[in-house]
Amino acid sequence: MLEWITQDEEDPDEPTGKPASATALLASLRGAEPAFALQELGLWLDSAKDAPSAEPGPQAKSEVLALLQEGGAAHVAAMQAQYLANTRGTRVAREAAWKSLVQYQSRLARALCASAGALFTAQSAARALSACRTLAKLHLVHYASVPGKLWHVAYSIHASAEKAGCSTAPVHAHSDHRTKTTVEQELLRLLMLRVSAPDMMAPEQIEVADRVVDQLGAEFTLRQPGVADNPFCFEPGSEFAPRRAKEQQAGAAARYFGPGMGYDSLERIARQLGAARLEDFKAFGKDIAPRVQLSTVQHLLTFWHVDCPYSPPAHAAASGTLEVVHGYGQIWQYLSRALHGASELSLADSSAGVPQPRETWELRGAGGTELGAQVPQASGAWVKCGGVVGLSVRDGGGRWVGIIRRMHARPDGGLQADVAVLSREPRAQSLREVLEMGEDSVFSNASSRQFAFSGANAVILADGAEGSQPANLLLQPEHWKEGRTYETQGEEPTRFLRGLQVVRRGEDYVRATFEWVSRPG
Repeated sequence: MLEWITQDEEDPDEPTGKPASATALLASLRGAEPAFALQELGLWLDSAKDAPSAEPGPQAKSEVLALLQEGGAAHVAAMQAQYLANTRGTRVAREAAWKSLVQYQSRLARALCASAGALFTAQSAARALSACRTLAKLHLVHYASVPGKLWHVAYSIHASAEKAGCSTAPVHAHSDHRTKTTVEQELLRLLMLRVSAPDMMAPEQIEVADRVVDQLGAEFTLRQPGVADNPFCFEPGSEFAPRRAKEQQAGAAARYFGPGMGYDSLERIARQLGAARLEDFKAFGKDIAPRVQLSTVQHLLTFWHVDCPYSPPAHAAASGTLEVVHGYGQIWQYLSRALHGASELSLADSSAGVPQPRETWELRGAGGTELGAQVPQASGAWVKCGGVVGLSVRDGGGRWVGIIRRMHARPDGGLQADVAVLSREPRAQSLREVLEMGEDSVFSNASSRQFAFSGANAVILADGAEGSQPANLLLQPEHWKEGRTYETQGEEPTRFLRGLQVVRRGEDYVRATFEWVSRPG
């Protein structure tokens, strides 16, 4: 178990230090800039590691590390929030912030795991597993693989707790003494976060998923050896990440687990959300947008289910290049200019800003409706799951619209994106929102039509004519309203469509189904 804990450390002594010095350090860093605070805490951990191991004893060491874990958590959360909010920052800046987070959390997790090994109690083991989950989450939000050593240590800590007969003993692992946890629950929170298909979520969704597993962890289920009636499993003693049991044959020693009653609780949350206004949904914090919380709940309901309806298509090797533009506004311009020419002026030109230069991505694979590509290091956008992109296959003609479905950061620093093609014949369409009978507005339908008020820019992905998929479009979120009728602009004859149901809510778009209707009375 200690192999991961001591790797890259010159001195294998366990972390030491005095509670008074840790308390003073935390007090001095209160209000400090998060990056500076984590650097100082990391240096303290390094210096404490080199202190004589005889004093203080294992119990005091555990208490000191508990103080650091609690005090440092606020700085980790603050810096992670900065990382998640850095939508327009450079990839280099995001990489630097992420490395600072991971370096500190790795030191803390190793120290807590070493302390749990020296003084094995249910409380120290639960704290160590909680630190491992934070470290795993930091890898996942960056689309990086969680180190195999972390899984080996987590499995070993839980196995030791089971052997000691304390894996289900309730303990106060944190300063909030109103809540209790167990070693088993902390392991399950870590496992359930990993099996939630984080490579298909945006980083802020992964943060929400972590809050979901934290809230529902007491309801998750771990089966005894030999009982295989849950959808997920892990291999004790291995370095393999937990996985869906049906993905491959599980070994005889595999342990099975699942959401248990937590799935029912998540369904209740989803039903409550369905009965409330979206902007009122703040079940998992006020700092993350309700649409992100909603989409995360829907994602988890899909991927926690016994039978997941989605499996990634196999990709065959492919070569070539893709020209890519990012974001809904840029896509609308990209399609509109292809249709009308670069001199065409529209509402989209002002709302989306100056057209951005296209990026060149190297094609790596293709399968089904997906394309796998290498994202360039100099990419000016934060490429993450759920973002829409405009695509053009070099020398292949045509402009497509796709959505980033999966992401993976490779050890060499490269970034792989799998793009699901939503439409190979998208159409930029200007719309006018038709005012409904009795709707309060300073403009009439006639005036809004004459002076181009109530305009919206849509991307028609499928018009429903061929029947291969229902009519659906992309639209700016502020212009979407279920059941609203829109009038097409700039085409003859004028047509009308009615919005039906949201398929997906993105950061800068809504994807929804619609139907063509006759002229409103």
